[in-house]
Amino acid sequence: MKKSQIIVGLLFLSLLVVGCDNKTKVAKEQKVDESISQKSETVDTNISKNQAKQANMVAIQVFNDVAKVGPNGKPMILVFGTNTDPYSMKLKEDIFKSKELQSRLKGEFSSYYFKAHENLRHKLFHEGEYMDVDTKTMINIYGITATPTLIFTDDKGKAVIIVPGYMPTKQFLVTLDFMLSNKWVGKGRKDGEVYEELKKFYIKNNIEVSKK
Repeated sequence: MKKSQIIVGLLFLSLLVVGCDNKTKVAKEQKVDESISQKSETVDTNISKNQAKQANMVAIQVFNDVAKVGPNGKPMILVFGTNTDPYSMKLKEDIFKSKELQSRLKGEFSSYYFKAHENLRHKLFHEGEYMDVDTKTMINIYGITATPTLIFTDDKGKAVIIVPGYMPTKQFLVTLDFMLSNKWVGKGRKDGEVYEELKKFYIKNNIEVSKK
């Protein structure tokens, strides 16, 4: 299975906040659009064991079983994280605290959470059929070098935007709105049109982004 078959035209989108510092590993050669980076804000990643347990339980309830990964007629959200990464845990805690996020991830999207440190087997929907892959293969396919990484796809399973790094709740919700707005439809990926449209959408919805 070739990368080009699944991710032709994808650009990495940098939506990193202060929480995504040097502890989040992002390859130097990764080309990202820094003009869409959210302005810095303080992110508290000190999560208690009880909070972590609750966040993990909610994640289990919100996300679908990764044995079979497909859109099921909805846009997909694929999240790659680890149990040792504080920003992956922070993202799950955000979902635990936000009933709106929980409801939308379950109702409006087909959502999946992958433990990047576990190499499990999956059936991944691709070009109208399911293919056998493992977690490591998916990480390679999408070029994932940071956790968490969020991938937003259309209802056919084709990736629209890839977000390497932690995304705060408000920004997450607005990104869901962007995906459902279909303002990305027909926009080029290689030339960054889809990300420019996302930047405009953020600004319109009061998400402050970098002016770089």
